[in-house]
Amino acid sequence: MLQFFKDSIRELKHVVWPTKEETTKYFIIVVTILVVFWIYLFLASTLFSEGLLALKKLFV
Repeated sequence: MLQFFKDSIRELKHVVWPTKEETTKYFIIVVTILVVFWIYLFLASTLFSEGLLALKKLFV
């Protein structure tokens, strides 16, 4: 178990960590994609619901 932690720490020293600017850029990209996806799901759900309600009124 101790060897596992030693190896993990040694491997973490080889990791190239992103800069603050890269992290900020990627964060903005992820948030933007999430907002666009949320808007798409909201519109699709609303249109689908309204379509079903319109069909219900048409046939009932």
